[in-house]
Amino acid sequence: MARKPKEQSDKTYDLLLDAAEQVFSENGYANTTLQEIAERAGLTRGAIYWHFRDKAQLLDALLEDVQLPWDRLPKQFVSLEQAPSPKELGEIISQAVQETVDDSRQHRITLILLKRTEVVSDDHPAHRRLVAILDRIKNYLTVALSARFRQQDGTPHSNVPVAVAGVKAYVSGMVSHWVMKPAETDLTVMAFTIERLIFALFEPGNLKVQRSR
Repeated sequence: MARKPKEQSDKTYDLLLDAAEQVFSENGYANTTLQEIAERAGLTRGAIYWHFRDKAQLLDALLEDVQLPWDRLPKQFVSLEQAPSPKELGEIISQAVQETVDDSRQHRITLILLKRTEVVSDDHPAHRRLVAILDRIKNYLTVALSARFRQQDGTPHSNVPVAVAGVKAYVSGMVSHWVMKPAETDLTVMAFTIERLIFALFEPGNLKVQRSR
């Protein structure tokens, strides 16, 4: 029985995304041609143009197709009980990084975002995706720390933005170092380091730590 047109089209689309993921992660975005992607997929360049306008649109579709651990971070907490403690926060972030390392597809996507796209413009798909991830991490840290650390008047502690910036910079640095020198990167220390970093930025005498009951 002949394959239905839509079924064949969907299969071709998936083959192109898989091939693009592999070639982009191996060669880099700038050094990859559509012909190389087509050959890896066992298809023609015409098949690519049937689905995608150009290489940038293909990359955009690829980056939208995969969910990274950062995409699952909640945007808000309904109650204090839902907000993670500093220890839990360190564990959650550390687990997200470890999942990125262990999962082969997430590994390749991270390589594309951080190492294989070279210098790109602000409207480039990789840049937009990376900015969205960093904004998601920043928001998650902000709402979590604002719920846990408050000044005597009940408002979020003034050091929350500093802590958020510090943790985000540390996580970004660790992931970037892993991309460049994986053998020299010890990801097992991340959870403890994040917890210690958070507590170091808050003076006990100037705040009260909100604890769930």
